[in-house]
Amino acid sequence: MNENHRKKLQDLGFIHTVKKPLTHSLSEKGWQWARKEIAAPVPKGMMGMGALYAVLGGLQRYIERHGYRLEDVFAEDEPKGRDRSRQHIQEAAWSEADEALGQALQDIPVLTKAIDALQQASNKDFNGLVKRTSGAAKLVLQSVKHAGRKRELSWATESGSETAFDPVMHRSDDAPQPGDRVRVRKPPIVRGPENARVVVLQGEVESV
Repeated sequence: MNENHRKKLQDLGFIHTVKKPLTHSLSEKGWQWARKEIAAPVPKGMMGMGALYAVLGGLQRYIERHGYRLEDVFAEDEPKGRDRSRQHIQEAAWSEADEALGQALQDIPVLTKAIDALQQASNKDFNGLVKRTSGAAKLVLQSVKHAGRKRELSWATESGSETAFDPVMHRSDDAPQPGDRVRVRKPPIVRGPENARVVVLQGEVESV
C-alpha cells in the first residue's frame, strides 16, 4: 500500500495504522464499507469488473449460509465463541426442520390413502364434504412438498416397494439382516443429489 492510498483510507476512517511494526487494520467503519460492498451490484461503467463482483457475491452467500461475519472469514483465529454458538444454533434449527419435513413427507401416502377410501363412501353429502377436504389437504401437501424440495429433501424409495435392508436407511421391528428383502412402510427421507445423499430420517420397513 503506497503512502497516498494509505493516507486516503486513514482520512476516510477506514483503516488504523501502527508504525512499529508497520501494520494496517480495518476500522469498524472500514468493515461496514466492506460488508456493503460485497453485497452491491456491479457499478455502472465497470462491466469489466463482473468477475470480481461475482466472487464477492459468492462470498456474501457463504457468510450468510454459515452465520459468519465478514471479519470471521479473514481472521487468523476461529470465529469468536458467540458466532460459533450462533452457527451451531442455526445448524440445529435446520436439522430439526429437516426432520419435521421428513416426517410430513413420510405421512403423505398415509393421508392420501385415507382420503381415497373416504371418497368411495356411498353417502353423497358426506362424499362431497370429503372431496372439499381432499382439495384443501392437497394444497397443504403441495406446500409441504415444495418446502421439502427447497431443502433438497426427497423419498429414497416408494412406499410399498421392496428393497434390500440397509441399517443406515431403514429401521424395523423384525430385525432383518443387511441385504434381506424388506417392504417399505414409510420411505427413508434423504437430502441432496443422488450421488451425495444424506439420510435425514430412517424409513420403516417390514420383512417380506
